[in-house]
Amino acid sequence: MTKGAYIINQLSDKPPQRKSKERLWAVLISCSVAAFGPFSFGYCMGYSSAAVTQLGNPNRTDVLLDKNGIRLFGSILNIGAMIGGPLGGWVIDFFGRKLALMITALPFSAGWLMIGFGSNEVLLHAGRFLSGLGVGMASLIVPNYISETSPGRLRGAFGAFNQIGIVVGILSSYIIGHALSWRWSAIAGVGPPACMFVLMFFMPETARWLLAHLKEERAYKTLRWLRGKYAEIENEIVEIKDSLNIKEKMSIKEFTKPSFLRPFMISMTLHFFQQSTGINAVMFYCATIFENAGFQDNSTMVSILIGIIQLVAAVVSILLIDRGGRRFLLLIGGVGMCVSCFSMGFYFFVTINSVPDTEIAYGGPDISWVAVTSIAVYIVGFAMAWGPCTWLIMSEIFPVKAKGVASGIATFFNWFCSFLVTLSFDVLIDGLTIAGTFWFFGSLAFLAVLFVYFYVPETKGKSLEEIQMYFEGEEQEGKDLDEISVTETKL
Repeated sequence: MTKGAYIINQLSDKPPQRKSKERLWAVLISCSVAAFGPFSFGYCMGYSSAAVTQLGNPNRTDVLLDKNGIRLFGSILNIGAMIGGPLGGWVIDFFGRKLALMITALPFSAGWLMIGFGSNEVLLHAGRFLSGLGVGMASLIVPNYISETSPGRLRGAFGAFNQIGIVVGILSSYIIGHALSWRWSAIAGVGPPACMFVLMFFMPETARWLLAHLKEERAYKTLRWLRGKYAEIENEIVEIKDSLNIKEKMSIKEFTKPSFLRPFMISMTLHFFQQSTGINAVMFYCATIFENAGFQDNSTMVSILIGIIQLVAAVVSILLIDRGGRRFLLLIGGVGMCVSCFSMGFYFFVTINSVPDTEIAYGGPDISWVAVTSIAVYIVGFAMAWGPCTWLIMSEIFPVKAKGVASGIATFFNWFCSFLVTLSFDVLIDGLTIAGTFWFFGSLAFLAVLFVYFYVPETKGKSLEEIQMYFEGEEQEGKDLDEISVTETKL
């Protein structure tokens, strides 16, 4: 794009014209197939909630795990994901986004088969590690595939498919875990990655990766199929080429430049707060939390109800993420998570921690509804905001040349934080009490809200090229992202 065309577009009072003959069904199909990745991700996350209650009960399993074994079973998934994140970053750059998703199906399937047919604790943990490898790869690859496939004006809505896939996977694992044994639940987990492997064969590679690897003819065919036979895709092709020509190669020196360092630090900090506010600890131990809250006989059914609430919240995010924006959802969701963590801490303080180290039981009115309501509000805030927006912003703010490396580091850091939170959850409860642990998570949620308010720019309605131009030129021009506008092919 020429400098003159850019200036004229900025001075124009007319909004960009929407193209006729839009084709969204092709994007919908591509994103839906890719969503089998986060579905498998979510199934892994929710599986341990019901499985550990069986694996720790000698009357319900032939492979008994003690307390340390159960803790490792929950946390080793994160170790695999820490490795899977950087591995996925290398795979998407070398093999492409499409083939990378097909490769991701392999560790998922192998891991579930090892758990389903494992005869000892070592095989169960090894299978859980392989599943984690797939989780780490999928958590990086899918958001990037969706963001590069979707039209800019609907990238947020399609990006929410990632979170919907996760919550549907979690809900499915709760339902199947309630109906089947832990072995059959694991075997059922092979289905989604197998479907993804087969169906992705018929899906397109992203135009950005193809153009970055000088495969222009295939890039034109990809955009023609995605955008429609009569859509004007030339402008989108030109914008992608321009963004690729800014810097042809990614080097370690890029990390010292403010134009790259700022989006990198924004993404890393969002990942930190996404995990440090306790979401994976809540999901891994959802059934246990409700048992402690007094739902010993129906803890798994309550988890299913929470899964349904989570799904509804993720669907709502589709409607809001491209209207209210990413910042708005992160702020609202963060406030909800903060309040719910403090109220959850209040519940456990009143019912458990107010009389520590004694056998005196709480004798006041039944306030167990506080536990259910607080967890529900927390999960709504996360599923509607911090779940989808953290991964979506990561896929938006890194330039194409840096996506593999930067996204790999950010994903590793995300799962490293998840590993620490999951492994230390019981330790925090022992040291701070369960009430203090939730107050700690609530305090971090409050800091997350402050960070978003002061440092995270709004990216809704902007093309990936516009966002890259903002970070490339902000030091020289001092512009906000809302002030930058680049002609974009909008269907």
